[in-house]
Amino acid sequence: MPVEAVKKAKENITKWLNDNGHQVKLVEDDKANFHFEIDYPLGSMKRQRIIQPNDVPELIVVLNGVAIADEHKKEIEKMSDEEKESFYDEIRKDLIFQDNSYDMNSDENGVVQQMQFSYEFYFDALTKTQLFKSLLLNHRTLLYIVTKFNEKFGVPEMPEETKPENEPIQ
Repeated sequence: MPVEAVKKAKENITKWLNDNGHQVKLVEDDKANFHFEIDYPLGSMKRQRIIQPNDVPELIVVLNGVAIADEHKKEIEKMSDEEKESFYDEIRKDLIFQDNSYDMNSDENGVVQQMQFSYEFYFDALTKTQLFKSLLLNHRTLLYIVTKFNEKFGVPEMPEETKPENEPIQ
């Protein structure tokens, strides 16, 4: 892959994120040409990652995810295998036609521990609109999962968070 193409993609993404006022952190990652962690939505404690993996030329991967609350995991543990599968099937059916992908990571008992969401596209589609569309789709999927679990098991008690300092990338 031409080094100039990676350099230009990184520059464009950095500019767009900084122009919009996002907190941008460059993450050290031996498996990526570049890897950013950003606040999305703007100014929130929620984080997404924008990665250009070394081993897949010209691919941009936008990632976020959510750890399932301990209270929710305890409720899932109480469910029968059939009840768990029914609940997970509802989620799968709701997400199957989304433009982004998801991964449910379960333990050996079939209890979902976390979910990860990704949106992938190539340099030929790299525009500011495409970048922010991918962030929005992942965020909406995260909100759907949080809402789905809260509706099923109640709203868990959340720890208080502190806001990190703004770290623009030059």
